[in-house]
Amino acid sequence: MKQQFSRKYLDAFLCASLFILSSTASSQTNSSVSVTNSLDPINPVIVTATRTPKSGNDVLADYTYISREEIENSAQSSLPDLLQQQRGIQISSSGGAGNLSSVYLRGASNAQSLVLVDGVKIDSTGGGAIWSAIPLSLIDHIEIIYGPQSTFYGSDAMGGVVQIFTKKGGGPTQFEASAGYGTYNTSITSASMSGSIGVEGKTNYSIGLSQENSAGFNTVAPNNPHYKGGANYSTTLPSPYPTTPTGYTRLGASGSLSTVWSAGQELGLKIFASKNSYQYPSNEYLSGNAEVAQGINQLAIFSAYSKNQISDIWQSYFQASSSTNASQSLTTQSNDRLVTPSYDFLWQNDINIGTDKLQVLLERNIQYANMNNSAYQTYCGDPNACSNININQQRTTNSIAGSYELKRGNNLATLALRNDQISQYGSKVTYSAAYGYFITKELRTNINYGTGFRAPSFNDLYYPGYGTANLKPETNKNLEAGIHYETRNYGVHLTAYQNKIENFIVPINCYDSDYNCGNPAYYSGSHPVNFSLVQIKGASLGVDGKINDLTLKASADAMSTVDQTTGLDVPNRANWVGNFLADYKINKFNFGTNITLSGPRWGGVNGTQTANTYNMQSYTLVGLYGSYQIEKNLSTFIRWNNVFNSQYQTNYGYANPGSNVFVGLRYAMK
Repeated sequence: MKQQFSRKYLDAFLCASLFILSSTASSQTNSSVSVTNSLDPINPVIVTATRTPKSGNDVLADYTYISREEIENSAQSSLPDLLQQQRGIQISSSGGAGNLSSVYLRGASNAQSLVLVDGVKIDSTGGGAIWSAIPLSLIDHIEIIYGPQSTFYGSDAMGGVVQIFTKKGGGPTQFEASAGYGTYNTSITSASMSGSIGVEGKTNYSIGLSQENSAGFNTVAPNNPHYKGGANYSTTLPSPYPTTPTGYTRLGASGSLSTVWSAGQELGLKIFASKNSYQYPSNEYLSGNAEVAQGINQLAIFSAYSKNQISDIWQSYFQASSSTNASQSLTTQSNDRLVTPSYDFLWQNDINIGTDKLQVLLERNIQYANMNNSAYQTYCGDPNACSNININQQRTTNSIAGSYELKRGNNLATLALRNDQISQYGSKVTYSAAYGYFITKELRTNINYGTGFRAPSFNDLYYPGYGTANLKPETNKNLEAGIHYETRNYGVHLTAYQNKIENFIVPINCYDSDYNCGNPAYYSGSHPVNFSLVQIKGASLGVDGKINDLTLKASADAMSTVDQTTGLDVPNRANWVGNFLADYKINKFNFGTNITLSGPRWGGVNGTQTANTYNMQSYTLVGLYGSYQIEKNLSTFIRWNNVFNSQYQTNYGYANPGSNVFVGLRYAMK
């Protein structure tokens, strides 16, 4: 059955939301706007939208801010599970917290959204972030910017940008530590220290460490084709996957050091490193023997920056950084390793022109892909005729970008233009325009238009037995409009959008389709092609507020993600999702709940691209959490995930954690 999104429901959703907002607006009579600059979580300072700090109610792009307090109370042990609780985001996971996951911003693929850690891009040979390599305990806060941001960040920022910030030191010395234990023999410990040194406190530092271990659970669901005795079990496949628990170990460290050596002059260093080792069910390719294989993902980020106030109106920011993502698969027959080092040099100039701001940016990015694949891994029909395949590729991108931010009374506007000169593809030009109008001090509207692109990943192009060297970059055009009502106590955000993605890269099955896979044969049985024009339409409603000691946060998303070439739904995207969070503090106690609801989704498309396959049912997840302050600096906490033990899937054939509990102690100097 074809799962299509009904437009009448989207229209009803928009009309109802607009009615609520217009009713609120009618009660406001003052049209003389004085824009507030609140620093509370409802109206935070956002850096990612324009690469400069900006009050939340001056940000024209749709965004979500996740505070450290929300992260601690989220009742989650992985970053994808936390992001699933945010509006406009869905995930696909092949198991527990240590397994590989994909994150979809407004329906864009995992590789079509850019991820930054403290301003440094992270990537992998397959494109997009490897989320399991980022420990949740090292994150201070997160900014999510929706819609194409290629004019500010270049390739990959088609669906949006997720920027992860680690803690920055400053002020008196602070020490924090936590330790906990829970279901599946899961243990998580972390510690951090930050502060200032020197007589005047002009040198700031921070350091954080984390360790996680879990015995895991069986991730092979009964509907997996490799599950022996299951309804979909295929005897033509190699032996069934083992159904034993598969665990993970994750280590992480972060640090920063900065000094203000003169008025308006700052130098700084930042590091972030992690290693995630995880088990996954598999079978040995030639013999078909079942085995529990091991995957390893390592992430290392180093950056140095200089922030300089050149004059009263001109601020310069220079950053040199390196980011290395290494992955390795350890099986009985192979230990193949893929490494993608990247080096980036950025010079950003912000010039104030009255109340306006001009930004000029120069950037050079050099990416490498080093692959050492065994003959076993790239099996070519006769293992004795195969040899190891070593691939070393390089991509260089030179970029120049400019943007202009305008403020005139109740009007805000941003224009941006960027050119990326890519060694493989030549010049890629992107542009964007955004306009916002303050109807009242609290109520504003905005309309945005932007373009973006993504250069194919190294896997798409060169992976042995799979890659297609002549792929074209994906491109998109996005139009959206929003209305926002914000006070110091609550905010309401409604956005409707349409995103058209051209040259959408799709893996084509060589055996079941009419597409020529070429010669030599593609060992994987598929290869990527620029197959589709995908159109994404949707609306997103977010509400957050604070009433005395009660904090509320809710969202509802309706979305249609359709491949215009085939008329089929893009796999792993639900047509509707909803989230609700309530947090209440009373004396030394803190209680909360978070609820996630997701509609049904398809898990795939058949080999001839004529029908959706693998239907996954809707699900509801309920989490509870609580904490008690034992004394000033010490508290105990408990969280209960998936209270009603929902048996759900976000990646067809793979189970997710059942009902599980985690308890611990937290020490924080105050």
